[in-house]
Order: sequence, then structure tokens, then C-alpha cells
Amino acid sequence: MKHLKGVTFFSLFVFLLLFLCFVFVSASDAADSENCLMCHKYRFLGRIDEHGKKRNYNVDENIYNETVHRNVPCRDCHTSIQNLPHEPITDEVNCGNQCHIKPPFAKENFSHKAIIDTYNKSVHGAKSTDSDELKAAKPYCKYCHLNPRYTKVEEERVSSSTLERCFNCHEEKGVTQAYKHITHRLRHKTSRSRQEIVELCSKNCHEDVDKMKKFRVSEESLESVETYRRSIHGKAVALGSEMTADCVSCHATSKIHDIYKKDESASTVNKNNLKRTCQQCHLDVTSKFVQIDVHSGITSSEKPFLHFLEIQLGFVLYGTIFGLLGLALIETIGRKKDGIKWQIKGGTTWRGKSKRGFEDE
Repeated sequence: MKHLKGVTFFSLFVFLLLFLCFVFVSASDAADSENCLMCHKYRFLGRIDEHGKKRNYNVDENIYNETVHRNVPCRDCHTSIQNLPHEPITDEVNCGNQCHIKPPFAKENFSHKAIIDTYNKSVHGAKSTDSDELKAAKPYCKYCHLNPRYTKVEEERVSSSTLERCFNCHEEKGVTQAYKHITHRLRHKTSRSRQEIVELCSKNCHEDVDKMKKFRVSEESLESVETYRRSIHGKAVALGSEMTADCVSCHATSKIHDIYKKDESASTVNKNNLKRTCQQCHLDVTSKFVQIDVHSGITSSEKPFLHFLEIQLGFVLYGTIFGLLGLALIETIGRKKDGIKWQIKGGTTWRGKSKRGFEDE
């Protein structure tokens, strides 16, 4: 009997061990098919580079598995690695490389090349005529797409009845993710909020006046950044609006990365394209409408009429507010003198009989 119990216990132990091995090996294989985490799982794996900067090469498997690149093998991006253990990596990752991932509904492997080509042509793309300092200052992929980590896109408005039809032919998990991704992209220009877009464009970049002047950014562009937050768009976005124009709304098409100087014909804020850009939000856009300078700095010397109008509107606004407060104060003093008490009750603030014979309830 004891022998039988021992065999049973040993069988359960072996089964549990095999089960745990299967679970952990499967998870590891999914994230790291070439076992790169054998070294990069250690938190303090790193070095001090030739510029004295601390480099940490740790990769957190749990975080990586939540990113959009969770199915991409390491060497799809780090293509210079040919042997293990490898030499120090000096080459930058090229985000335009082709992955070994074939997306749904496609015959070719996935690549960001089309986006990279668009970005390189834009004002943010490094040009051969740019100085090394300017090239280094321009935002590259990770400036916008790694702050601080990739976000997981949630799309709640997915039609279950439509998805059920898809499951007749397609795998449930894959087609659900693809459906959410496509519907999210159809409904939103970016995954960031309006407030995040404004902060991303301004903080550490376009709001840094010294930095912009160093790269000979025009005074008009500096003024546009400075005055955006005072504009109707900037104030609405600051108050939490998700319907008002942020930087990307006007300065890029749905390609997002195609931002150009306004003098270039492809620019969405070029004078020939302004009508179409404004029509994304506004109805009945006329030639007069597009002449409105939405980032205007209003000074008495450059725009005296608008400057005068701004002062008048200020008087009207503050005059109305302080006028109403003054009337309320005069009425309060008058009623108190008349013997009526100030008491909040039943939706009104006045109680009692006045000395002149009137009674408030």
C-alpha cells in the first residue's frame, strides 16, 4: 500500500514538473525564440559607454510581452547581430526594416518602410544639408513612440455580431485584434489624447525658443507655438476637449508623419490646402474663413484693429462680470438695511418682512 502511495505521489510530482516546464518554456518561446533573455533578463546588465553615459541592456519580459513588438524576434530589429555572444552594438535600429511577421490580409512581411519614407520627406526627416546638431535634434521614431512605454490600444465599441461572422473563417484571437486595430484607426487619428499631442510637440522641442532660434526657425513659427495655448483651440484642448484641433489635426493628414513647412505644396497648412484642412471640423469654410490667423500674436503696431478689439472685448467680459457682482452687492446691502435676513432655505436666500411692508418667503 505504501509502495502504491509512493508511486502515485511521484507520478503527480512528475506531472506537475512537466506542466510547469511546459508553461514557462512556452511563454519564453513566445517572447524570445532565440533565447536572448538568457543574458538580457538581468536587471543590471549594462556598461558605461565611451561618452561616460550609463547604458542598461535589461529587457523585462513581462513589459515586452505587452508591447506592440511582442511577436517580433530581437534580431528582426537588431540586424547587425550575427553571433552569440555578440560584440557591442553600435548600429542604430532601423525602424524601416522588414520583420518576419506577416500581417493579416497581406502576402508580404510587415514593414514600417512606407511610414519611414513619408517621415524622411517631412520637415522632421534628416536632410543631407542639415548640420549634425540639427540632425540630432530632430525627433526620430522613439521620441514619439516610447514615452514612456508603448500603450495598449483599447477599443470597446466592437460589434460582436460582426466578429461572430468573422469567426466562421478566421481564428478568433487574431481576427479580433485586427478588427479592434482597424476600427480604432478609423475612429482616431492617433492613440494619444489632444492634450498629450500638444505636450509632445511643445515640451522639450517647439516651446524651447533658444533651441528653435539656433536652428533658424522663423519668428512666425515661434509666435504660432507661443500663441496656440491662448487661441480658442488651445484653450478648449487645455480644458479637456477631445473634439478641438491639436497640432496634428491641422499640420498632418491621416498619414500623421507628413508634416511640412507651410510654403511647401504638400503641407496641410499651405494656403492652397487650408480650405480642405479646415473642412475637417468646420462647415461652410469660405476663402475669408481660411484667412483667419489662428496663431496670431496681436500687437498694437502690427494689428492695431485686432489689438483694439481685444481690449474692448476684455472690457466687455470683465465689465459684465464685475457689473453683475456690483449689482448683487448693492441689492444685498439694500435688503439688509431693509431688515430682510440672508438665509438659504427652500431655494431662496432671503427671509423676513421688510421695514417697508414687503415680505419675502
